[in-house]
Amino acid sequence: MNNSKQVIQYLEEVAQILLQLRVILPFHILVAGGAYMLLQEKRKSTKDIDFALLEPPQVIPTEPFRIHVQKTEISKHTIPYALEFQQAIDIVAHKHKNLEDDWLNDEAAIYYYDDTRYAEVTFWRSFGNNILHVYLPTLEYMFATKIAAYRPKDMKDIQSIIHDLQIQTREQAQAIVDTFLLPDAQEFYEVDKRLRRLFH
Repeated sequence: MNNSKQVIQYLEEVAQILLQLRVILPFHILVAGGAYMLLQEKRKSTKDIDFALLEPPQVIPTEPFRIHVQKTEISKHTIPYALEFQQAIDIVAHKHKNLEDDWLNDEAAIYYYDDTRYAEVTFWRSFGNNILHVYLPTLEYMFATKIAAYRPKDMKDIQSIIHDLQIQTREQAQAIVDTFLLPDAQEFYEVDKRLRRLFH
């Protein structure tokens, strides 16, 4: 995917297929990772869209808000219409030659529900007559989860977020991480060492 228009197109196609499959309960998903950075025009491409299932809010706020990530993935089939959701992903993948089979996946969702206290998100947009609601992380939440991931491919994203949030010191960075990442996760990912490396 090379631009936000493609992301929007493919998500709309998923939503339309969900409607065709007679899905009646809406999905609420957090889109993060490279797709988020692409939507923010901070990256030129992404090979997939990482998502996590969110607990459905009673009302969708217009301001950033905190919400829990569901402790499950689509592949576990523990929520209604999980099979239909996976089917919609597969149909869209077969329709577009540039898409991998896992172009839309929640394989990283476990890091969001196991390592963080909650997600901090903003509502982005709905697709398919409100069958698919998509939320984006706040920059602060994205920063904390990127510090946990800390792969070579994350480094440009981390530097971009540091710039946008105007983080000047390790203490400022630690305060953001403390808001979201659980202490056990910080210890496991050696967050202190990573922040010292970033703000030496």
